[in-house]
Amino acid sequence: MRPIPPGGAAVNMTIPVLGVDGVRQTVNAHLDPLETVWNFRSALNVAALNCLDARYQPILDGYKTLLAKQGKRLSKVNADLDKQYRKEFGAGAKATRAREAYMTQVYNYFALPPARQYFCDAALQISQDALATPPADLDAFALAGLPRIEAAFEQFFQEMEKYRIAVADWDNKYGAVYGSAAGGATYLRADYGPAGAPDVTLPSPSTQPVAQDYALPLPQTSYTAVPGTAQTGIADASGNQPAFGSQPVVQQVP
Repeated sequence: MRPIPPGGAAVNMTIPVLGVDGVRQTVNAHLDPLETVWNFRSALNVAALNCLDARYQPILDGYKTLLAKQGKRLSKVNADLDKQYRKEFGAGAKATRAREAYMTQVYNYFALPPARQYFCDAALQISQDALATPPADLDAFALAGLPRIEAAFEQFFQEMEKYRIAVADWDNKYGAVYGSAAGGATYLRADYGPAGAPDVTLPSPSTQPVAQDYALPLPQTSYTAVPGTAQTGIADASGNQPAFGSQPVVQQVP
């Protein structure tokens, strides 16, 4: 039997490469402290919307608690990140677009469908820990929590790499006879990651459905209220929602 990919992943999905420093080049590589806090919040945001099995309920509970108790700090982090973007890209729409483009990548990353169980299980552990012992220092909590989420994705990437080696070996041995019957052409190479490899990248964010953000209401922005929940969405200065593209798995919280 031809090996089955972890999480039902496509054979040709691109896996982030390891840098020369050994760090996987994901959206969470080499972040500064403010980016770490915000990406961690974003991860829990996606988990609260995307991990819908009953056993994952503590994720939503923990995220709501985090917003309620750490709202002031999160607002300050968001404002300081806006300042950083304005300093780098200049005031106005250019800075807004740059931040929205990056956040699209962040949300797409955390919403990667085949890694969902790895991600949800890690978010569940973190949320349960936070509910048992509410963090007094959000920055320290994020600094410890984001690597735990990254470790879940790293496990998925490593299992995907092992799968590709296994399927390349299977195709090399049996593909000529059984390849078509197994669902398509043989896969004779286990390449992945670097530009120029034969892998096909995931669809661009602009072609994907829009994922709604269940986020902290932040100052100097506008939001769309969801009945029975906190307000949602990180809007730009004009009040427009950025298109957080992902696979169609991130849904509004009822």
